[in-house]
Amino acid sequence: MKKLFTLVLMLAFAFGLKAQCPLTQAVDFTATDCHGTEVHLFDILDGGQAVLVDFFFTTCGPCQQATPKVVESYYAMGCNMHDVYYIEISDRDSDAACQNWANTYGVEYPTISGAAGGGSICNTYQIGAFPTVILIMPNRQIVIQDLWPINNAQTVITALEGQGLQQHDCNAVTYDPQVAINIDQVLETEVTVTFTPNADCASYNYLLATESEVQQWLTMLGMELPEYLHTYGFPAEESISHTFTELTPDTEYMVYAVPADPDGNLGEVVQETVTTTNGGGGTDIMPDFTATDIEGNEINLYSILDAGQAVFINFFLYGDEYSEAPMNDVLESYRLYGCNQHDVFFMEITPNGTDANCQAWVERFGVQYPTISRAGGGNDIAQAIPVGYYPTLMLIRPDHTFAVRDIYPPTLEYILDAMNGEGYEQFECEDGIAETEGQSLSLYPNPANDFVTLKGESLGKVYVYNTLGQKVDELEAQGSEIRINTAAYENGIYVVKADEQMLKFVVKH
Repeated sequence: MKKLFTLVLMLAFAFGLKAQCPLTQAVDFTATDCHGTEVHLFDILDGGQAVLVDFFFTTCGPCQQATPKVVESYYAMGCNMHDVYYIEISDRDSDAACQNWANTYGVEYPTISGAAGGGSICNTYQIGAFPTVILIMPNRQIVIQDLWPINNAQTVITALEGQGLQQHDCNAVTYDPQVAINIDQVLETEVTVTFTPNADCASYNYLLATESEVQQWLTMLGMELPEYLHTYGFPAEESISHTFTELTPDTEYMVYAVPADPDGNLGEVVQETVTTTNGGGGTDIMPDFTATDIEGNEINLYSILDAGQAVFINFFLYGDEYSEAPMNDVLESYRLYGCNQHDVFFMEITPNGTDANCQAWVERFGVQYPTISRAGGGNDIAQAIPVGYYPTLMLIRPDHTFAVRDIYPPTLEYILDAMNGEGYEQFECEDGIAETEGQSLSLYPNPANDFVTLKGESLGKVYVYNTLGQKVDELEAQGSEIRINTAAYENGIYVVKADEQMLKFVVKH
């Protein structure tokens, strides 16, 4: 009789009792669930969610009974979108068996099969009986080593709420608040920044400081960076531009912003590095640059200078009344000095205007010379010089040196004084670069490679211009035909002018 009692007792321990996970500290794992989704445990924990893991196998009777209750609690706790993230792991089943299991019991959270690494994970966590349900907190501590018995969904919910995890509606709106930082202008003691929130961002706070200052404040107050910015940063809701003043020259600063969603939850901190200019005036040599204007033309400063033209640059800020004021005088001087076809080549550069902003600017003022936007390289050019104030009208000699760093005040009188001081002559503008209707000119081949032949009744002087209005060639025709050597021309569109007529042709090597 005693032997029979002992056998029954052993069977009770084997089938009626469950062994808990002996670990108290989580071990990381990465696996791909039966639907092809990669699951990385520590990434989830580091994102702030607790993780509930249900260890099972598909032919386990107690697992079949417990799973519908775990699934019901999953919906009550927010469907993996809030405080807790559910995973189930099989120690032996195939992906196909796990997919059938998930379809049968309505499991929407990741199911990791034995074939995908579940067996190894079960061994790591020393799971000896099934089901075993554990709860891992974001600090990687296993606070529930075996949730059993699971009488109903409320058993799971109550256990999770006992760890401070809250119920959530699965249909509740989730948000991804973000705010973009755009550095508009950098001066010696000022930095202008535009902050732009996305649709999920109900509010945000921003700040500019040196990194050492921020670290000192965080240590002194015992706060994390998001909390500090939210508490002490400048508050905002809409897109704004802010000019930070009284900064130290030649100093690296950090621009920070932390967004918040409509429920007040903080998003990720964004930051940009900016260094104020040194204000030392720089070298006498204008640095070279290559940029793209809003028409898509590549502008290389030294190529223009080396071809013998001086360069006049108007550095302006889009939307700035002070930059708008001298535009009529700048345009008049452009016309007086031959519309980029003679001694001086005009262009304008903005560190803050987009291509669309610049297009509106060009149409408003009737600008006919190249305009370089921020996207085309305007901000990089302005910082490399550096440009301290706007507008700044600059005149550069063909030898790359500054004739005048800043023509001030920016009026026609002072622009003419600067030009006269360098001996640059005034010229009438050519008739423009446009194809003449009803012309008697003809040319071939078009497109051209090494040469193009121009024919007309009385050619005389022949001029070739690129799309920027620069004269690239001047020839004298003897009679009604001339062959123009285009081997040295860059690929692109050109205009030939002869006998007060114009014709376009393309060079393609």
